[in-house]
Amino acid sequence: MLREDYETKFTTLNQPFEIGIPNKNGRLRLREIDIKSLKTDQLYPHRKVIRFNSTFMEVMDSWEFIRGRATALALPMWAVCIFGLILFSIMATDGWLDKVYWFTLFIFMISLGVLYIIYSNYKMAKYDLFGYTHYPIRFNRKAQKVYAFSPQQQKIIELNWQDLRFSAVQEGRFDIELRASLVNADNIVEEEIIFPFITKIYGKELVDQHLAFFKAYMQGYDLKSIDAAIPEFFDVYNRKESFKESFERVYMQFDGEEIIQQTRPAERDNGIATVAFALFPLIILRRLGLYFSKIPQWPTHIEKECQIESNDPYDSTGKQRHLAPLVFTSTEKFILFLGWFLGTSIFIAFLAGLAYLSWNYR
Repeated sequence: MLREDYETKFTTLNQPFEIGIPNKNGRLRLREIDIKSLKTDQLYPHRKVIRFNSTFMEVMDSWEFIRGRATALALPMWAVCIFGLILFSIMATDGWLDKVYWFTLFIFMISLGVLYIIYSNYKMAKYDLFGYTHYPIRFNRKAQKVYAFSPQQQKIIELNWQDLRFSAVQEGRFDIELRASLVNADNIVEEEIIFPFITKIYGKELVDQHLAFFKAYMQGYDLKSIDAAIPEFFDVYNRKESFKESFERVYMQFDGEEIIQQTRPAERDNGIATVAFALFPLIILRRLGLYFSKIPQWPTHIEKECQIESNDPYDSTGKQRHLAPLVFTSTEKFILFLGWFLGTSIFIAFLAGLAYLSWNYR
């Protein structure tokens, strides 16, 4: 799924494919990558591969990096808005009983605004809370096609690999995305997908290595060497991720070494104290979204196009390939527990405060 799909806005679709010039939405393409001259001696799949075989490869989407963010924004807003609606209902009822009808009408108009805020936050968070557990991208090697979910457009994007142009696009101040674009004769972007790994400004070479991995797979290179480059299979194609996996995926976003390496780093980039407080609330939000979400299913015609041969030696189905578990020292475990305790306590205190105010204003 497009990361922008998740944010309910599109900053590059129907915009010119230009390099070094921000478009009207402020989106900047840093450079175009010529896939024909791209070297494939260093392949960088990262820890994003879900399934792998001789016919197709399925990977996670860039949205995984920010899963839970919309929920983190929406839930407190919903709580405050619902509390406000309860309070407004009491005030409007009192005004009606006192025959102050203009005041009741005024409160009613404000309540409509609050309902709109609830709805707008629902639009932002619905793919996080009530969508799919993940939004995979599938690369069909034999048919030379790429498929991706686009729920905001209510469709599956289907693109021919040979028609795509690739570029490094700046995301925010410090991140770089790899995008594949379908550009028409007028140099306008008609469709676009974002590859799963988003690197930091200091890891620019990883963008090329990430694309090199997909080039090697799609353009007939040795499958044995490609398979060997994959550090693990995040095999969530028919199940929901476990709590342990949620912990590792969230923690990965906070550790600069963990997020760029394909093996478990020997040293931690950040002190555990800097991430402990935010870690567990984000894990809870991620788990909450997974609980209410469905496992994605591809349309029948795509599954037919991606039929796997029964004797495929590279079929990852059922194979267990995972990195070694995260290991923490006793001190780090204590800090993690303290962060969990403080974060949970603040969250419970927030809910208790809302309940107290609602009870006293009833």
